[in-house]
Amino acid sequence: MSSSRADNDLDDLIAEIIIDTYDEDEALTGFENAFDEADCFPARGTVIGEDIEILSVATSNGRHELIATCQRTARRHQIALLDIDIAPDQPASHLLAAYRRWSGAESRRT
Repeated sequence: MSSSRADNDLDDLIAEIIIDTYDEDEALTGFENAFDEADCFPARGTVIGEDIEILSVATSNGRHELIATCQRTARRHQIALLDIDIAPDQPASHLLAAYRRWSGAESRRT
């Protein structure tokens, strides 16, 4: 798929997710709902090169970002979703790409 086509697909997905939102908080909830409705967890991912299992995504702790509940070995951790890489073969990866694009984090990743 061409870069332009992929960008358009992400823009369409973002528009679908935030269509009825009025502010950033509502848009964030829209992304939370999109992950929930996609039923894409648990999913494999990595944080700082370490394998993790992402169990869920939610807004929490009054933070204005999505927080993932992750598990590594027998311990659970709360990690900012933008700090996680999700394997491209996981259904959540497309939603994460849209979330990164919407949040502006896409341009900061190298």
